[in-house]
Amino acid sequence: MTLTVATERVAGGSGGYLNHEIRLTGPFERGDSDHLKRILEDLKGRGGTKPGGSLAVLSMDSKGGALEEGMRVGRLLRQFGVATIVRSGKRCLSSCAIAFLGGSTPRPAGPEADRQLEVGGRLGFHAFYAPQDGDARDAATSRARGVTEGRATSALVVAYVLEMGIDPGPILRALVRPPEEMTYIETAGEFVDLGICPVALKLPRSTLPERASNICSNASEGHLPVWPDLVTEYTPLEGQRLLLGEVAFHAARANVRAGIAARLQQVLRGGRGVEALYAELAAAGLPLPVMRAKAYYFETPVPGIRRMGCLATLTPDDPAGYGVVLITHDGLARPRQPAPSECPELFLFGHDEVVN
Repeated sequence: MTLTVATERVAGGSGGYLNHEIRLTGPFERGDSDHLKRILEDLKGRGGTKPGGSLAVLSMDSKGGALEEGMRVGRLLRQFGVATIVRSGKRCLSSCAIAFLGGSTPRPAGPEADRQLEVGGRLGFHAFYAPQDGDARDAATSRARGVTEGRATSALVVAYVLEMGIDPGPILRALVRPPEEMTYIETAGEFVDLGICPVALKLPRSTLPERASNICSNASEGHLPVWPDLVTEYTPLEGQRLLLGEVAFHAARANVRAGIAARLQQVLRGGRGVEALYAELAAAGLPLPVMRAKAYYFETPVPGIRRMGCLATLTPDDPAGYGVVLITHDGLARPRQPAPSECPELFLFGHDEVVN
């Protein structure tokens, strides 16, 4: 592959800072990761990048190539804190897509996913397989060896995906399909699952109940269906009372009667102090969202799940300004799969809605 570095100085702070973009084109070949490592070491040695930001952005356009190099490149991106992007009209397929998953920005708690796919760009995964062994005595032996090696390769890919901090489910679905079939990342749910932010995404035209229904469906990983007709609107104070009532119910079920449980009962009976107690419990770590201008509650019976409900709270003029909490048989819970921190607006789309 070919690697080209472009650097610009951005104004700000004391003297500004440097933005590095590395353009990657062409097939992945043996030794490419060594070349990239030398470039990243040089950029790191220069310094001057934005504090808390990525070392560089890797803009990718490749049909793939050597899988081993793709995984090595991905590990380097995570090690050095390099973000990845596929721009509109470009494609990143096969081993390129594997490398793309390494896109990250360094944070005090560890690398944080930093992967972007511009609407109109193509990111595609497929099964990897070993070529037939020309030295085998017969075709059946060759095919059997290829299948065995293919399975071993798939196991390596899954281990790599886990190393990148990603649920391997979407990649596994691509690995079980025939090698010649490409699985492209197209739906909002696939973006969320892989921690990818879409660039230049047009937000859906939807009502607040529709937004709330989509948020709840995504937060439950699709277990709650998109059904805005079942959404009930609450004021922020009513939403807080509803959630405090859930906390009180589970405290009573656990036979907790003193301390905070007694305060909950007192506040809920008297109607005063709801906001203060809500803020106190949220600060203590309970998954209570910051209440926005509107609150919407949604609960529906789900086959195989004892109870699943959701409360979403939204700001009409701020699509990314929402909070959400799941309400289950065991109590309040955070979303099963949060939206990428840089693009929470993904939850405004249906889980299976095509966005690219």
